[in-house]
Amino acid sequence: MTSNDLVKSILQRDVDEQDRILKSTEVTKPCPVDVDLGNLLVWDPNVVDQQAYKENREEYIKNTMRDNMQLFVNALWQVPIERHDNTVVAKLPDAKTVVPREKPVPKPKPLTKWQKFAQSKGIVKRNKSKFVWDETKQEWGRRYGYKKANDDTKPWLIEVPGSADPNEDQFAKRLAAKKERVAKNEFQRLKNIARANKINVRNDGAIINKKSSTNDVKKALATAKYSDASMGQFSEQAAPDEARQTRGFSKKRKFESNLGSLKSEKNKQLKLFEQMNSSTAK
Repeated sequence: MTSNDLVKSILQRDVDEQDRILKSTEVTKPCPVDVDLGNLLVWDPNVVDQQAYKENREEYIKNTMRDNMQLFVNALWQVPIERHDNTVVAKLPDAKTVVPREKPVPKPKPLTKWQKFAQSKGIVKRNKSKFVWDETKQEWGRRYGYKKANDDTKPWLIEVPGSADPNEDQFAKRLAAKKERVAKNEFQRLKNIARANKINVRNDGAIINKKSSTNDVKKALATAKYSDASMGQFSEQAAPDEARQTRGFSKKRKFESNLGSLKSEKNKQLKLFEQMNSSTAK
């Protein structure tokens, strides 16, 4: 091999290497691929070349992925492009492919009574800072929660009002009022949850079931009369129709008198003793 042939082979090898590294941005395939920019998805319907795949599987997969990625980038640069803070942003279209979800789409939470009122009045919630300045401590503290700033719930001295009892514990009174406010807020929260779930609740918290019929109420009343420790012996007698509606409680239990005869009690105990000593007793 002459020197010219050696130089030509080296140059040709460099050209082939450059062509392999820097391929053209124009990619042609027998069947056009389906590009779904909304899901950043490329669907390639072309048939796999079995011979090329068996000869060099890694190289074949790499070339196929490179061509599909090039087609995806070409389609991406055709959508409207905006620039925000020296960053190029592409406005993607709506997705064409329906991707299945593992779980259903979460339902929006129902609005509370206050949220509905705020929407009707146009009240906008403003995000407040978590920290406020404490004038007493001369430092920043939390607005709410433990060790909050400007906390007047634990003062070391409380002035007794003129109309109050001078012997009344003002600290215990303030603590009881705080517990009452907390309980009231919790009760109101539960009522909001019940209202959002369309459950009728009275002011005392009892659930109102409009589907309950008169027979259901009578049945519940008759059952309650037979649910005490004496099985209804000392309760008000239920009406005959109410007693028939109960399950297993229509027959009243009978108790023997505590002032019975000694002879009958002796016979009963002997009979019980014989049953215990009997070999056929269960």
